[in-house]
Amino acid sequence: MSNASVQQLRAKTDAVWANLTRQLQGMEPHLETADAPGEWTTRQVLAHLLFEPGWDARAKLETFAARDYPTLALHPGALHLTDERRRMTLAQLVGALDAQRRAVFAYLESLPEADLAQRKVRIPALKPFLGTEEVSLAVYTVALFEFHWNDHAGQLAKIRTAAGLPAA
Repeated sequence: MSNASVQQLRAKTDAVWANLTRQLQGMEPHLETADAPGEWTTRQVLAHLLFEPGWDARAKLETFAARDYPTLALHPGALHLTDERRRMTLAQLVGALDAQRRAVFAYLESLPEADLAQRKVRIPALKPFLGTEEVSLAVYTVALFEFHWNDHAGQLAKIRTAAGLPAA
């Protein structure tokens, strides 16, 4: 059974997931559509959210430590559009994102509640946003889903509009 902190994180993430998947309804024919020239397409946004090929949520989260925090390099704006992802359907891309989300929570639910705040990494790319580069498992989860995914859900909303679809 998950602890109260994981349940709160899951509730926030479920709301983000609902927003993201709402934006994707009816977007299958618009996977290669962008909201403006030079902007990312729907497919590119989803490939970006999937991180690099082979990204393993559990392996990444296991690097968080209670002391001697390791550094986790993030590459904002990195586009991970592989040949495989170019061939994926919308349902396959959404399924891969959902699997990623479920893997994060499967790991978090296996931990004692104290680990969510005590285990950290250093993420220099987040310092301008958070005021610190020391990021706990809980803060990383919020940054990953609530901030990052919601930001790109907004981008998908713009693509919906450009494609002539109603607001989600």
